Amino acid sequence: MEELIKELIATGNIVQDSDESVPWPEREDRFNRYIELLDSLSGNEGIEVVRALIQSMQAEDDYGAYQTTQAALGRFPGAEYIEALISELPPMIQRNSEWAGELLCGLANSVGTKYESNISTFIKMLSMSPEDSRKIINQYIGQQEKAGWLEHRKGVLSADNA
Repeated sequence: MEELIKELIATGNIVQDSDESVPWPEREDRFNRYIELLDSLSGNEGIEVVRALIQSMQAEDDYGAYQTTQAALGRFPGAEYIEALISELPPMIQRNSEWAGELLCGLANSVGTKYESNISTFIKMLSMSPEDSRKIINQYIGQQEKAGWLEHRKGVLSADNA
């Protein structure tokens, strides 16, 4: 499992078009390997793989790969995903807030779907997370509700909805 985690994180760092240090055939091979790894996941690999999936979302331009990452995340049990998301959101917010916003938006958009219970799980787990993490996440959610990913879902991820 450790090798899978390392490979997900390494190949998930999508080589950007402006990066001339990696030859084109290698770029394509890495990209295709990442997609292959994502497609191979069943959702039974455990929380460490869920964390690695979130950590793998590192590049600014993903060329569509991270939609496959999000589909892979959806194959894992909701509680595992939410626990990993809360754990990984603070560093993700600091390194590339757009992906953090996209993941939170996906969660907020689960209202009215079979995944809606993930929202209350998120709110409950967030309330029990370390104060510094909770503060970073709540501040980010507030910013995104004002002008960003969560403008259309104000209050959905707040403790008032628990």
